[in-house]
Amino acid sequence: MSDKPIQEQFGQAIINSVAEFARKDLEDVATLSGTLFSHVTDPALRTTLAETLYGARWIYKLGLALLVKDEEQMAHVRAQLIDYGAVCEGLLVDLIAYGISKGHVTGSRYKFKDVKKLQRPINWGVKDIQGQVTRQTFYWQIAVAEEENMISAPLVKRLDALREDRNTVHMAARTFKAYLGRSHAAFETLHKAITEVKAWKTANP
Repeated sequence: MSDKPIQEQFGQAIINSVAEFARKDLEDVATLSGTLFSHVTDPALRTTLAETLYGARWIYKLGLALLVKDEEQMAHVRAQLIDYGAVCEGLLVDLIAYGISKGHVTGSRYKFKDVKKLQRPINWGVKDIQGQVTRQTFYWQIAVAEEENMISAPLVKRLDALREDRNTVHMAARTFKAYLGRSHAAFETLHKAITEVKAWKTANP
């Protein structure tokens, strides 16, 4: 029998139960790396994306376990939106860097930091193409992927909506109403992005 007080044993049992529920049915980082993100070229980025997605799903399951609502629920949803947005951004970084390195990118937007006015040229004469793409904004990445027909028009709209949600979270977290519906929509956007990115890379070896 444990020497710990019964109250401490009871508390630990509750913690263990919550943690077990939160982990249940979640694919681990290694599995996510080898399935959803198997197409990502850079191994370090692949692992980072898998870790970020795992963390977002962990937060989602933890919210279910704790029956969070109101301000607590909004905090959980905001965290998920930030992570889903980060994963989508990482997918576009990999996609565009791959396209440039393979010579598949032929439009005008990728040549400039300002994709609206086509101003402020970017130097692509660098070895670290992925690093250069990473330094651009999420807006830039969506706009370039759109021009290159790497992703569909419906996905462009979904990614723009997720980008705006994520930016609102950063700028006005106290007033942003992050309801569960937005989390579900963001999760669907993430899966659509994975599907389309994989398809484009397969079609453009």
